[in-house]
Order: sequence, then C-alpha cells, then structure tokens
Amino acid sequence: MNIEPSVYEPTYISILLILLGLGYLFLIGLAISKYQFKISGKIFLVISIVIYLLVGAYMVGTGYYIDEEAPDALVFHKFGFLELIILSYAYIFLGLAVGFGKRKDN
Repeated sequence: MNIEPSVYEPTYISILLILLGLGYLFLIGLAISKYQFKISGKIFLVISIVIYLLVGAYMVGTGYYIDEEAPDALVFHKFGFLELIILSYAYIFLGLAVGFGKRKDN
C-alpha cells in the first residue's frame, strides 16, 4: 500500500486568494492617489509591489516547484495556503508605506 501525504485545502481558499489579489490592485491605486510618500514610504511601496509580482510569478509557475504530481486536494491544482500566506506580505508593506505617507490635501 503506497500512501502519499497530502493536505486538504478547501475551495474557499482559492476564492479568498483571488479576492485578495484583485483587492490589492484597488488598494494600491487608492494609496497612490490619496497619499504623498517620503523616501521610506516609497521604498516600502516598491517592496510591496515587488512582493505582489513575485507571488504572481510563483503562482503561475507553481507546477515547476512541486517535486512530484500535484495532489488532487490542491485548490485549482495549483494555488493554496502558501500563496495566501505569502500574499499577506504585500499588504503588510503597503500598510507600512501608508503609515509613513502623508494624506494629500485636495
């Protein structure tokens, strides 16, 4: 009997991942339009965008990072908890950038 370990990941994780990915685009646009950033805020903003792009590249190439066949329990047979956790770093650095920013006067 050959039993391979696998992790069950419910389907709502994929929906949450897609919503957080699309929500980031809205929030980054809102932050750029409403805040003026000092150099430290701009650095955090760039780090946030780079992390977001790296997570996207990781999600597209996930098949290359799995050692063997992806188990059927993986969401979309690709995305899962790891991508969800890594995506949170983009939000953390966006929050830091806004924390260092100053609201624009209209």
